[in-house]
Amino acid sequence: MRFSDLSQGTKTADCGISDFQECMPAEKSVGPFKIWELTDHRGWVHEHHWKKPTEDLNPVGFYTVKDLIVTRPGSTILSTHLVYDCATGQDNQRTIPPEEDYFSQSSKNKIVIEEPVIVADGISFEIWGHWLIDYLPRFGVVKAVRGEHFADLKILLPHSSPEWIYRFLALACGVKKDTIIGYNPGSDIVLCKEAILPSYCYTGEFSFHSFVRDFYNSLKPNISTEKKSRKILVSRSDFSHSNRPFPNRAAFESMAAERGYEISHPEKLSLEEQIEIFSDAAAVIGEHGSGMHSTLFSGPGTVVGCLGFWNAVQLNIGYLMGHQNVYVTKGCAWPTPEKNEFLIGCSEEDLQAFLQKIDALIP
Repeated sequence: MRFSDLSQGTKTADCGISDFQECMPAEKSVGPFKIWELTDHRGWVHEHHWKKPTEDLNPVGFYTVKDLIVTRPGSTILSTHLVYDCATGQDNQRTIPPEEDYFSQSSKNKIVIEEPVIVADGISFEIWGHWLIDYLPRFGVVKAVRGEHFADLKILLPHSSPEWIYRFLALACGVKKDTIIGYNPGSDIVLCKEAILPSYCYTGEFSFHSFVRDFYNSLKPNISTEKKSRKILVSRSDFSHSNRPFPNRAAFESMAAERGYEISHPEKLSLEEQIEIFSDAAAVIGEHGSGMHSTLFSGPGTVVGCLGFWNAVQLNIGYLMGHQNVYVTKGCAWPTPEKNEFLIGCSEEDLQAFLQKIDALIP
């Protein structure tokens, strides 16, 4: 098996892959801009983060692929190639057992899709933040190119997809549920006679193409000219048994509430409510994680503060959308071989300093 990276907008395997159908061309990234960070050894600093965005961004568009085999979200096989693009990656593809290499040799239940079908989900497909960052914009790319003919296309998704995925696709792209074809990743293997593989809309470690900004701005309500004053805290209190320990979570949320922050659990809100809340926010704070990615709906100048820094996703969302980024890394610790935990060990004093910094930055 050979690996073929499709993220560059160029054909890398001559085995049934069409030329790249470009939606928007390659471009330069946005940023970096200075951020505020409360650090362990230097206190508050205002400087460029050491993680820089990828300067040259790939174009966005899609390939049409003949006889694509799908075994599970993010695992796509074409002839003697394992094809991948950005987040699907080689590591995910390497886990495909040898007996899954070819459709005819598989002992799984076989499904053949004759109609053109979009394959655009991937690993962790059931997580809200991954749909915001990874998958929903890919459907938007196909719709932007195909226009009114987008409605004629089928979409492949696991039967176990949460209901909110269907609602999200309907809201953002006008997808009707009867156009979705389901399969069971554990027991089915799917042969797509004509698959559409859209590109991811970022390069490297989440350096976003401007298509993402335009796409999410198109979903927001008409922007009021009035000064925004709403302050939102994205709570992870319902996920307290995850590998993200935060001993002072309750104290943090109490401090924030005293300062006028609304405690929000995005997973309990409708999509329309989430868009309304985040687009109307002057400040959004919370623990670093996928719940904070809804700031894609927040406008330029919004102050976005995170406790912890585990990857560059939120940083690059801030660059793309024109946010003021604030981080607390003091007291935070990465997982170790002995303990798979992302620890947020901020003291109450540091949390008060964080809230003071956020409030001071609100325009």
